[in-house]
Amino acid sequence: MVVFNSYLQVLQHCDSVTTDANHVSFRLCDGTQVGTILPGVMDALASYNQTVTPAPFVLTGNTVTFGNHLETMDQRTQAVSALMDQWRQDKTFPALAGWRDELYAVYGSDGRPAFVMERAATPLLGVATFGVHINAFTRDTDGKIKMWVARRAATKPTWPNCLDNCVAGGIPYTYSTKETVIKECDEEASIPHDIAARAYNAGVVTYYTSTEHGLQPEAQYVYDLELPIDYQPAPKDGEVGCFYLWDLDQVKEKMLQGEFKPNCALVAIDFMVRHGFITADNDPDYIDLSYHLHRTLPFPGPKKAQ
Repeated sequence: MVVFNSYLQVLQHCDSVTTDANHVSFRLCDGTQVGTILPGVMDALASYNQTVTPAPFVLTGNTVTFGNHLETMDQRTQAVSALMDQWRQDKTFPALAGWRDELYAVYGSDGRPAFVMERAATPLLGVATFGVHINAFTRDTDGKIKMWVARRAATKPTWPNCLDNCVAGGIPYTYSTKETVIKECDEEASIPHDIAARAYNAGVVTYYTSTEHGLQPEAQYVYDLELPIDYQPAPKDGEVGCFYLWDLDQVKEKMLQGEFKPNCALVAIDFMVRHGFITADNDPDYIDLSYHLHRTLPFPGPKKAQ
């Protein structure tokens, strides 16, 4: 567990990737960069590419592209699926042990899906992923904000027992952002449709993080959901162990103690900034916080609501 002295350190711990000459650009045939591949994955990709005819990928210098014969989204999707199926069968990368049977879209420059791929495999190609995070909160009789915080289940394959936003989840292929909000509120916190529908999109946070499985540039659509003071979310699908209702000073304390899943800490900090708990007058790093909450990512995303 990493202990922090400031909000800025919390953000830097997550938004940690810098330009590295050893990174290989993964691009579409039109030149659009859609991912970044690390050397270890490149070695495995080169070996796999030699076993398939025609080769699905073109490896030149510091760039990987699809073969020219893979002209459609379905063809590119099948090529990536075959690659990951083989790596999964061979147990080439630990990331694929967490296979979820959940597809994520990878976007081209026109904002439309260029191909889709298994969620667990996305760090291997370093493609951008998109999710929703919901800050559920309430106000006491004096108007003071309290935030609902989730404790991830001990059985979670990633970040077990860590603190999390009340509700969060990746946006599956074919789902819109709001549909994902409604689905995740029900599955993770037993929040019914009529209450979940009140959640409103309050912005987006972007960051570029490095995990044990590879690079992960991410954009999270941030939603706020004010709950009635007498309402309590409840675990449903086993992904959450329990929920806490804490004032923002308690949230800050747990965050600096390193108890939050790193990207969820970013979403909580964004909430604190927007609701005036963190201000330019009480935090000397205020401007730098904004830079790390809204990192410019070199990859395209959807051009319309998902």
